[in-house]
Amino acid sequence: MKSALFLLSLLLCACAPSQGPSIQPENTTEGLGFLPAQAEKGKLFRYYQAKAPSKWLNNWAANLDLTGVSWNDTRTATLISPSHVVMAAHYMRTSDVPVMFHDRNGNPYERYITAVKTLNTGDIAVGRLNLPLPPEVKWYRMASASDATVGRPVITSDQTSTLSVHRIGSINGPVIFLDHVPGLNPVYQRKLVIGDSGHPSFLLKNGQLVLLETHTTGGPGAGPFYGDPAVQASVRAAMAELGN
Repeated sequence: MKSALFLLSLLLCACAPSQGPSIQPENTTEGLGFLPAQAEKGKLFRYYQAKAPSKWLNNWAANLDLTGVSWNDTRTATLISPSHVVMAAHYMRTSDVPVMFHDRNGNPYERYITAVKTLNTGDIAVGRLNLPLPPEVKWYRMASASDATVGRPVITSDQTSTLSVHRIGSINGPVIFLDHVPGLNPVYQRKLVIGDSGHPSFLLKNGQLVLLETHTTGGPGAGPFYGDPAVQASVRAAMAELGN
């Protein structure tokens, strides 16, 4: 009887769906070592409660610090200092909607946007929060232009609180265009849609996330390039004008 049960369990495991390998043999892209051998979706939360404790999911994405992204509204806000966020200018969080963050232990922090400045260097709005966030919540430095090489893998996000892996397709001054990675398991690909605007994309540099882009358009993604010197100057000027 035990032998029969053991055989049945083996058969059930063999029939279970598999995502397959993360990277196909024909893929030659460097910088994908953070992905597991077997593909798995980059969902961030086991469960999410905007104003209550939440539980981060223990998968490959758990090694990345996404505490500085506010997930409680599709009009995403991403921390660039303890007191400032960036958003898509065409899809901004309003002042009456809380900007919720959760630290690595899942503890919630509630803030509100008290002032906003839209930029003329791209689809960017910089917002000031009513109170600064503590060190437990990550804020992101902007990528440097030298780090943004065509073909480099990009960690991108969307309104489903899921990370995907795309790559830099091209850069045109203050605008960056993403592309899908050939030979990468489709589980890591996202076709961005309405509601994904403003969600951030990052480069992984020395184990830390640096802000590369926030979505303006759909498909693989395109938006303002935070490594562009003019964009960086405009963002910093807006932060200084808004104050802390």
